[in-house]
Amino acid sequence: HTNRTFTIHTPTKYARKEYIGNAANHGEMATVFAKLMIDGKDHGVNAFIVPIRNRDKQPVNGVVIEDCGHKMGLNGVDNGIIYFDKVVIPYENMLDRFAQVNEAGEFETPIPSDNRRFFTMLGTLVGGRIGIPRSALAAGKTGLAIAIKYGDKRRQFGPEGASEVPILNYRMHQQRLMPYLANAYALHFSLQYLTKRFVNRKEDEMQEIEALAAGMKAYTTWNTRDALQECREACGGKGYLSENRIDDLKNDTEIYTTFEGDNTVLMQLVAKNRLGEFRKEFGEMNVSSIFNYVLEQAKTAVTEKNPFATRNTDEAHLKSREFHLNAFKYREKEIVTSAARRFKRLVDDGLDAFDAANVLHPHMMQIADSYLDRVILEQFQAQLDVVQDEGLKEVLERLYHLFALNKISEHKEYYLEQGYMEGSKTKAIRKLVSQLCWEIRQDAVPLVDAFNIPESCLAPIVTNKKGEA
Repeated sequence: HTNRTFTIHTPTKYARKEYIGNAANHGEMATVFAKLMIDGKDHGVNAFIVPIRNRDKQPVNGVVIEDCGHKMGLNGVDNGIIYFDKVVIPYENMLDRFAQVNEAGEFETPIPSDNRRFFTMLGTLVGGRIGIPRSALAAGKTGLAIAIKYGDKRRQFGPEGASEVPILNYRMHQQRLMPYLANAYALHFSLQYLTKRFVNRKEDEMQEIEALAAGMKAYTTWNTRDALQECREACGGKGYLSENRIDDLKNDTEIYTTFEGDNTVLMQLVAKNRLGEFRKEFGEMNVSSIFNYVLEQAKTAVTEKNPFATRNTDEAHLKSREFHLNAFKYREKEIVTSAARRFKRLVDDGLDAFDAANVLHPHMMQIADSYLDRVILEQFQAQLDVVQDEGLKEVLERLYHLFALNKISEHKEYYLEQGYMEGSKTKAIRKLVSQLCWEIRQDAVPLVDAFNIPESCLAPIVTNKKGEA
């Protein structure tokens, strides 16, 4: 305090930070998150501005920088590792919006909880967690545009004595690509929704927005990873050639599942938020509202699990928005409720909260997944409500039906286990998914053209810039 300085120090080897963008070769300043110790007392994580290089690009005294090395992709980003050895910075270099050291050298903050203050500071990073899924989706759209356009042009086999047919006419080829095309539109609408909520955010919404951003980052980047693999295989040997870009798209987006937060960890964050909301809802309930909740649950079970509903294979019913939303909400609600009950039972049986949460981790992944499925479905439904052009609406409704029914089909084991559907219904849904892929095929090329991807970002196999397709 007498010198009005802070000393930034890495106490052990693995207290370092790895994978810092722009660190290995070029960065001159860093925002450093570090525990603040004053007179031996820990005041939690705070943020400081620390010079790491001079204008000649040489590390400043006390700063050791290493290059992370060659990576699978994104090698234009010079990721580095930084250690600090008692680097002294002036008092003014503390970022003090949420906490300060006053003139007397005492720590002050309007947010007394160290954890809450830390997460409030990290709220600044939410924008990054929105930018990454948008970037990942752009890569997925590019892969889909290449694979679908190639499938529309590439001909192979056909009826006896007739011309060969485009490979996109084959049912299996459609079922490889069309669900990802539907996902791309669904994710586009839901990421627009998330972005608007973030731009117009209010303080009391930030926890929900942070959780949604974390979940959408994981959900979208996993979808891109899987979509690009399918696109690569759907283009056969041509998809393996570097000139056709899918290798770069795969390599550069592979890390998206890890940076800005490991996807599995982010999904745990989403699940904790949903369980917190569940606990808050029950904490505010009186005896009367708990009774009404139980009554409503019973009514839902009667309505949705009656023999007619569980077996109904009528196409109008299977395509109804009400059926989709009820099915998505049912899965979300039941998974959250069962997780809360299971956690309480584990703690009541003597397990401490940490170990109980560890047991629950696989369950928590399902909580997050079911919540995100429901949010994305609702945003697709909301988008359909504002489309004016009837022709466009018809095409988007086919994509919507494919997204909704394909998701239900992916989780058919859950619905069958719960008695929510019978085998005849899940079989009918599988057949309808196949039919929707067939119907969407006729609009598949215009649908990827609508992504408006510049021709220079596509591939020779679809632009004919080099050789034959």
